[in-house]
Amino acid sequence: MGLAFVTSDGWPADYKDNLIVAFHGSWNRTVPTGDKLVRIRLDKQGNYLGTEDFITGWLQPSGTKLGRPVGIILRSDGNMYVSDDSSGGIYRIAPL
Repeated sequence: MGLAFVTSDGWPADYKDNLIVAFHGSWNRTVPTGDKLVRIRLDKQGNYLGTEDFITGWLQPSGTKLGRPVGIILRSDGNMYVSDDSSGGIYRIAPL
């Protein structure tokens, strides 16, 4: 649902200009999917290099959902904020 480009200097260099995307999660599938953040890796020209899980765990193996990530804001100080419309919370993700 939400997405943000990593433009802050606070993140590791290989994250620069990559895209973080919120997969809100399915509600009408026999086997649930989503409920995670993924990183879409791009080169300096914006060409697609691949997709990888960035943060998972909202969707449990049993199918139980602990949250549903929606919006993403990446601030200039490097902190990323992710809203969760299931729990009503906002997560702060700080770069290492």
